[in-house]
Amino acid sequence: MSKAFTPPPTLSQDDVRRVADVRRDVWTGGLKGAVLGIFLSSSAFLIFKGRIPLHQRANVFLGTMMGGSAVASFLAALTAGKNSVQKIGDIFFRGAHEWRNQDNDPLQAPSRSTYQQIILENQNHIQDIDSRFHRRKIALKKYHESATNVPSDDDDAKFYTPPPQSKVE
Repeated sequence: MSKAFTPPPTLSQDDVRRVADVRRDVWTGGLKGAVLGIFLSSSAFLIFKGRIPLHQRANVFLGTMMGGSAVASFLAALTAGKNSVQKIGDIFFRGAHEWRNQDNDPLQAPSRSTYQQIILENQNHIQDIDSRFHRRKIALKKYHESATNVPSDDDDAKFYTPPPQSKVE
């Protein structure tokens, strides 16, 4: 049995019904779009039938029927979903109060779930990698400039320090 039939405890029966209504709207919108796509693609095929060579008509007919119904089904389901998601907008924030700490203290960091901790660690890791990449880019630029004695004109030029000159007398 899927998780759709065992909703979380934060949802009431009315919320479960509203989510089911949205899912039903998406499915019926997709089916209506498929029927409309079949009708429109078959009409288009009949209009342009004279321009299609005789030996390709069966393939073109099948392609227009399948392609037209798939595109129309997708667009109709997308439209139905976008229109009916307004019914369940408040359900997305149903468990948001659990992210705050018990004292509701703004100075104390809120307690995080395991998933939020993993996301935060990954973001810190990505920022660390970006800073290492930037430092390495500057080091390579400095090395290249010291080898060629030509400073670069880009935004990293502010980090340019000329190599020490050895005075030969």
